[in-house]
Amino acid sequence: MSCFLCDVSLHAQDVLWYTKPAINFNEALPVGNGRMGGMMYGRVQQDYISLNNATLWSGDPDIQWNNPGAKHYLSLVREAALKGEYKKADSLCRFMQGPYTESYMPMADLFIDYRNISDSLDYKRSLNLDSAIATTSFTSNNIHYKRTAFTSFPDSVMVLRIEADKKGFISFDIHLSSKLHHVVSTVSSNIILLKGRAPAHVEPNYLWRIQGDSAIQYAKDSGRGMTFGVCLKVLNEGGTITADDRSVHVSNADAVTVLITSATSFNGFNTSPVFNGKNALLLTENDMKRASSISYATLLTNHIADYKPLYQRVHYDFGSASKTKLPTDERLKKMPEQFDANLLALICQYGRYILIASSRPGGQPSNLKGLWNEKLRPEYSSNWCIDHDAQMSYYPVETNNLSELHQPFLRLIEELSENGYQTARLNYGMHGWVAHHNTDIWRKSSPVGKFGEGNPHWANWNMSGAWLCEHYFEHYRFTLDTNFLRAQAYPIMEGAAQFYLDWLIPDSTGKQLISVPSFSPENTFITKQGDTAQTSVNSTCDIELMKDLFHNIIQAAKVLNIQDAFVDSVQYAYGKLAPYPVGEHGNLLEWSHDWQPADPAHRHLSHMYAVFPGSEISPLTTPQLAVAAKKALNLRATTNGSWGFAWKAACRARLYEGDSAMQSLQYQLRYVNPQATTPVNNLGLYPNLFNSEVPGVILNGNTCITAAVTEMLLQSQTGIIDLLPALPKNLPEGSVKGLMARGGFIVNITWHDHRLITASLTAKQNTSCNIRLKDHYSIFLNNQSIALKRKGDDVYSFQAKAGNTYVLRK
Repeated sequence: MSCFLCDVSLHAQDVLWYTKPAINFNEALPVGNGRMGGMMYGRVQQDYISLNNATLWSGDPDIQWNNPGAKHYLSLVREAALKGEYKKADSLCRFMQGPYTESYMPMADLFIDYRNISDSLDYKRSLNLDSAIATTSFTSNNIHYKRTAFTSFPDSVMVLRIEADKKGFISFDIHLSSKLHHVVSTVSSNIILLKGRAPAHVEPNYLWRIQGDSAIQYAKDSGRGMTFGVCLKVLNEGGTITADDRSVHVSNADAVTVLITSATSFNGFNTSPVFNGKNALLLTENDMKRASSISYATLLTNHIADYKPLYQRVHYDFGSASKTKLPTDERLKKMPEQFDANLLALICQYGRYILIASSRPGGQPSNLKGLWNEKLRPEYSSNWCIDHDAQMSYYPVETNNLSELHQPFLRLIEELSENGYQTARLNYGMHGWVAHHNTDIWRKSSPVGKFGEGNPHWANWNMSGAWLCEHYFEHYRFTLDTNFLRAQAYPIMEGAAQFYLDWLIPDSTGKQLISVPSFSPENTFITKQGDTAQTSVNSTCDIELMKDLFHNIIQAAKVLNIQDAFVDSVQYAYGKLAPYPVGEHGNLLEWSHDWQPADPAHRHLSHMYAVFPGSEISPLTTPQLAVAAKKALNLRATTNGSWGFAWKAACRARLYEGDSAMQSLQYQLRYVNPQATTPVNNLGLYPNLFNSEVPGVILNGNTCITAAVTEMLLQSQTGIIDLLPALPKNLPEGSVKGLMARGGFIVNITWHDHRLITASLTAKQNTSCNIRLKDHYSIFLNNQSIALKRKGDDVYSFQAKAGNTYVLRK
């Protein structure tokens, strides 16, 4: 069956499209199935696709990353910090560090050299988010060509379809290569097999002084290094097909389907991929046998049947005149001068697309670059920075109705906690589990820094366990799945809290429990005496994170009817934590003293955790602290990192400052030159809408845009459903369908002239619904008004029944 003229989308606005091929990664278009990804360049004569596999990493789990000597230095660090000798504490912290994490590797490069194609007319390259299909089309020598690509989750294969509107005009040479050590061979006239090995270790890209073999280290004798395989099969319709040692040659075909499968020897985070690894070649060849037995039409049907039910759960429409006749990069360039509301809607959906393409149940979670990386030394190793980046990647997963895609990240946390128990015992002599600044596929849990080279404010920060546990409790709050809470969430939260109960020490008065040493991740302070340092006592973010964890445990224990000595100790410690510090200007402080940050525009807003993603500070429940948080944001200069804009926007939205939230976001909604080499004046989005980290990419900025806009439209973190709580002026009308509120409600909202017109809430559970109604609205079930119970200013409640849809209107 030919799909030359097929159009599988009903949502024209959900398409990224361009009128020229990609010049580099920052213009290429991503496809993926959570395990295998590709970047589509759409080049006319010499096409290129970069290939990734989510499990292909350097290193192995056999490295001893814990530092038992750290226990000795902990007391010395504490003594120095408590005396105010912060620089000395900085120096001593370095003795508590371990090695750097490993890096996410590029897998292979696919090259297709087309014969008999010279120039091109009517060129168009697109990514349809509604179908997860990338397409390139053009006319050359009066022949119209179309190339279609997708990566199927149900059939574990990447599919390329090459078609022309006249028979016999498709001729090309195709081959595979890799930046890693590899060999390539053709095993038949239409099959190419690539076998490779990853490095034993790769140094992070920010250690720029280390280059060459010192940076990318292959094991010569030990055999260390994950193995991988890529299989490519060419299925021609008409014409002829031949092969030499490395390439397959197609001549005069009518249409061609190219199938690509891949696998690695990865066999779990705690298993050697060399000595106890899976057979990568066997796995990829078996996947190819299965996929090649299925017709192209069925592969396409299976792909769409799997993908669309996920993607189409949510739809954004911001009601403005459509500008879809302009290419996506041109729309982005015009955004600062002429706000394009439905380009923002497209970008929101793109965040959801990235999650679907890079995070599927049973696989690895989305990393710093999602699933897509072409570099041997990618940005920050393309690992999971768990001082906010990894968490930020998943901020929209529950609110945007993709709850099952949370599973890979929750599993990472569970696996990390297993190693974290060892780190807590060996490095600190404490109970429970602990993790630090970043981790990798081997679930490294100790401080990084190469045993003393790292800055303590990121290398030694050990509060990630509390931040990660928020994802477990949030998953429960959205699903109300008590089995999940009891069997999975509570044990993880309990283990993290056990560490922090041991970690906290009494202050000099004995009235409070404090965290020492303490940091605001990646930020440096200037004391009143003019000293610059990183290590302090009881930073605001530490207080916020432990309060959040302890409060969630107390709430979970009530749901599960648990009352034991552990819960008692958590309740006691919760009551002993310091109140949030407020400075002389009425602003929420970042540290326990009224210090200035060395970088007033620092991208991290860790002291805003209680505003977002936490919920302890809210205009509804803690109005004075909400004012202090607003003042703290006002004092923060324009951020110096693209994703920081979205984080700030989410915080502004939580504080009901819709216009300020959008203003922050608009700094990010700017075109960045795809060939930019410096971040100066280059914060924003690349032509392919990837969040820029010049000269690279960090994709948590994309997902956080989605999260921030969602917070403008719907909030429920206080236990109260709040519709359009921070609607900005430049979204005067629109609708959103399918968002999720805590308590398990599917929410649709329509508004016009900045006023709510109607909304519906579909209950997935039998539960009480608390809703904020700021005007005279009624709630109907089957066109019958239902009784509401007033619970406070503008807050009403009713008992919802699973399966019922409740409609709100005047």
